[in-house]
Parts: sequence; C-alpha cells; structure tokens
Amino acid sequence: MLEIGTQLHPTPHPDALFILLHRNQVLVEADKRYLFKLAEFQPDASMSAVFCGQWQGQDVFVCSFTNLPKGFIEADLRELLFTQDNDQYLLLSRAHQLATWDKDHKFCGRCGTKMDKKHPREHTKICPSCNLRHYPRISPCIIVSIRKGNSVLLARGLHAPKGKFSNIAGFVEAGETLEQAVAREVQEEVGLKVKNIRYVDSQPWSFPHQLMVGFFADYESGEIQPAPGEIDEADWYPLDDLPHIPNPATISGQLILRHIEHIQQQD
Repeated sequence: MLEIGTQLHPTPHPDALFILLHRNQVLVEADKRYLFKLAEFQPDASMSAVFCGQWQGQDVFVCSFTNLPKGFIEADLRELLFTQDNDQYLLLSRAHQLATWDKDHKFCGRCGTKMDKKHPREHTKICPSCNLRHYPRISPCIIVSIRKGNSVLLARGLHAPKGKFSNIAGFVEAGETLEQAVAREVQEEVGLKVKNIRYVDSQPWSFPHQLMVGFFADYESGEIQPAPGEIDEADWYPLDDLPHIPNPATISGQLILRHIEHIQQQD
C-alpha cells in the first residue's frame, strides 16, 4: 500500500521508484511493468518529478516527459487501471493526479507569477509574490445505484457507446451536501425522486482529478425522463437481466454488483 504521510519530500535518487508519463499516457515495458529505477531510463532537462509517497518502503516519484524516451511503450491509463489490484490502482491514480497538478500550476492563478518551488512537506505550491497556496485540485462527484423493487436504474450518457450502461453521476455543487447532490442529479438527469440515500464507498478517478463518492438510494416517485443533451436512454433493469455494465475495477461497476448482492440478501 502507498504510504503518503507528511515526511520531508526527498529529491529523486537512485534507490527510488519512478512512474513515467508522456502526454498523460503511462510508459511501460512489454510486460506492462510501470515502476522503474532511475538507472532504467534517461532523465532529460524538461522532465518534472513529483514525490508521491512510499511504496513497499521505497520512495516513489511520478515524472512527466515532453518527449517520449526510447525503449518504452505508451499505455492508456484507463486500460492500465482496470488490470490492477486496489493498491496499485490508488498508486497510479495518485501519481496521475499529482502530475496533473504540477503541470497545471506553473503560474499563480491569482497574480500570474511563475511558481518553480514546491513545499518541502506538503503537495502545495506557494506563490512567491502573493503567498497564495495551490494544492492539487480534487473535485467531488456523486455516483448512485438506485433500486426499485428487484430492478436497478441504469442509464447511458450521450457519449457512451451503444449498449453500455452505468449509474447516475455528477459533480457536487458549491454549498450542497453529498446527499443533496445525489437527489439533485437524479432529478435533473432522469426526472426521479429518491429516498433512503446512504453512503457506500469512494474511489479516486484521475481524469483528471475527481473523487467519486458512491451511494445506494431507493426510488420514491416519478417517471423516467432522460435529460436532453445528457442522457440518451435510461430504464429499470431486472437484477438477472442487466445490460453491459462498467468494469468491476471502477466504483460504478462495484456499486452495481454490491447493490445486487445487498438486494438479494434482503429478499
């Protein structure tokens, strides 16, 4: 498991492990290995390294390259995440989010001053001119599996492939609770009211910086009315006759499977 902690952030060194990125793709070898020692790749002047924490007692850094180094293959982060166990999923997610933060905060968002230095113990950049702190952005999103009898609601977004369905999800608005966000998103996207909203689990989703917060909820009232421009189709699906659902490595897939198990245990 990755240990984050608040220890003094080291600088890159030969005994550390490195995750290499190029244009948001993870660099791997033919066997999909993605953790490398410093001696296994050639750093360049444009490379930016960010400390991620300790993995099995070793310091881990994520490095972003502007040019593809020789001897590596680019792997899609989504596809790579789906093949990892939970600990490695979290390691890759954190690395990608920290690399995104480092890339997106080269200049102060308040006064425009260039920011080259990082805090020695925290993942924050402090503007040398106005002292504004810039932490990695985390955007909370709700995702909810909704039950009606022995069926669950599944929807297909406008840009999702035909036949691939998932849960209702959306960003939390300023000033609202997570539960309020669940009720609002369900109402906005499919025209339904829900009740008995309860927290289940959470998962970082680093595309680029979401934190997905998962819930179960029960149908209360209303008829399904897919929101134009958001939802292409939605319906109630019996537990034993589901369409194509998300990969179980994702919180969306996990929510659906756990909700089905929960419903079956109650009956």
